[in-house]
Amino acid sequence: MKDPFKQSFRTKLHPAGIRPDLTPFFGLIFLLLLFFMLGSSFIQVSGVKVELPDVGAQSVIGVEKYVIAVAHTEKGPEISFNERLVTMDALSQELVELSAHSGSGTVILCADKRVPFEATAKIMALAERARLTVVIATLPPREKGETVFEQNY
Repeated sequence: MKDPFKQSFRTKLHPAGIRPDLTPFFGLIFLLLLFFMLGSSFIQVSGVKVELPDVGAQSVIGVEKYVIAVAHTEKGPEISFNERLVTMDALSQELVELSAHSGSGTVILCADKRVPFEATAKIMALAERARLTVVIATLPPREKGETVFEQNY
């Protein structure tokens, strides 16, 4: 006797023995790669050699980043804003303009450890007056001597 609950379905499709299409797989890989590259945090490297102080604090910074590098020279502190040498007055103007068109800008301050604190404090005050967040770049203890912000030409 035939079981009424047992049915068998037959299909007219048969495997052709060809390789599967890998195009969607490669598209997904490239999209993931693009997502991770855009989502990662990059710190711009300035053209001024700066020896960062060694402290153990680490900070989380926002999406918009602008770098101010302060190097120690014989003539006094040398200030660079996004790899352009500027004076203190020009830096003040740049920060005010930046604050006007940026919603939540973050300024990364890379000051040489030999730069007097007065110069660093003035730059921090200028950024705070422009309502920008200031983060001081330092070396964590485990990376002593390994990180130098310098470009070789």
